[in-house]
Amino acid sequence: MVKWCRRRHVLAFPVLLFAVNSCGIADEGSRESGMEWIATTDTIGDTIRVFTEHGQIWESDARLVSEVSIGVLDGDPQYQFGNIRAIAVGADGRMYVLDGHGPVIRVYGPDGTWLQNVGREGEGPGEYKRPDSGLVMRPDGNLLLRDPGNGRISIYDSDGVYEGSWPLAGSMNTSSPMVVTQAGAALTPVIKNLGESVMEWKRGLARYQPDGTADTLDVPDLEFEEAQISGESEGNSSTSNVPFTPGQHYTYSPLGYFITGISEDYSFMLLTEAGQVIKIGRDYKPVPVISDEASIRRRQITKNFRNNFPGWTWNGPPIPDVKPPYSGLLTSEEGRVWVRVHVASERNMSAEDQRSEEARLDRPVNPYREPVVFDVFEPTGEYLGRVETPDGFATYPRPVIRDMTVWGIIQDELDVARLHRFRVEFQTGSGD
Repeated sequence: MVKWCRRRHVLAFPVLLFAVNSCGIADEGSRESGMEWIATTDTIGDTIRVFTEHGQIWESDARLVSEVSIGVLDGDPQYQFGNIRAIAVGADGRMYVLDGHGPVIRVYGPDGTWLQNVGREGEGPGEYKRPDSGLVMRPDGNLLLRDPGNGRISIYDSDGVYEGSWPLAGSMNTSSPMVVTQAGAALTPVIKNLGESVMEWKRGLARYQPDGTADTLDVPDLEFEEAQISGESEGNSSTSNVPFTPGQHYTYSPLGYFITGISEDYSFMLLTEAGQVIKIGRDYKPVPVISDEASIRRRQITKNFRNNFPGWTWNGPPIPDVKPPYSGLLTSEEGRVWVRVHVASERNMSAEDQRSEEARLDRPVNPYREPVVFDVFEPTGEYLGRVETPDGFATYPRPVIRDMTVWGIIQDELDVARLHRFRVEFQTGSGD
């Protein structure tokens, strides 16, 4: 017999760590801000559902404000970046930047001062050859570098001294990041059936324990068929998702479980190792797709496909009129979930500049951009609030999020990449 429990709660704490029991949320309170958080909770078997109907925990929304910036257009080469592929941050605030141009790992102090480089290009111990986007700091202070060129994960201490390596499962070059859990395990993406057709690939995560022993986790498959277009000719094939259509998204939490969801609605699931599922969601207002942007995106995709498949015509569903609620999932080191939500696109190029660029490049140019905005949730389901980011904020390479501090990359109007340390600043000067 399935037991249902449904309650309404108004919770009154800036940071609320509560115990979820079989019938809902244990702690209750009230607040006077007028933005009280109201959530409905259901328990069905091993699944706890926490759905935000109204309000939030933080007393205001927030924005990222830069405290330190590293990167120059001209000047000292130790501060010039060519292609930042990954960033990591030590417990002491030192910042580690993997620049693909070199390649080189540079280390900066908390104030942004260059301190040293770690390793160098090559094939010997502590050297790297075609490292990709895998650079993480373990809780014990060891720095891990994924190096497909040498088929290994190299280990350095916090001062950059080489301490050994592990064989890299699959030796696959990928733009996906590595993940480290609070228990010290490191996870990296693998294709479990690499020898088969790309269309049949099954994704997994190779998990390395601190002693180097490894196993493989299956990425959750929610059996969702994404809206795609495709091209094929003489053994050459290509697929692409239709813009602004829902997809399955996932990440791995530092708390040791998968987080995944299908963005057909605003919900995602925490698949805990204990077998309990926490389903988190909230109400939202759909964001329209600008018809001009949809037209440009379609022309861009058509031209790209025709470069490889002459005469190609659109063979998938149309670009929708509204965007899905979200487009990605990130986590903080404490396990908070940062959901990149879809918001209205903004034109950042005049019509004249657009025409000029299209004539110069001989291809359609999209003059619209969508600001990067996050909704932040506790792993127990409370909706904390929204965080806006500065213009040019990048979600690749993956930002590092630690409590109310974020390290991330800004690409400016001159295409100069800079690493910033941001603080989360509340719009009313209050909050968590």
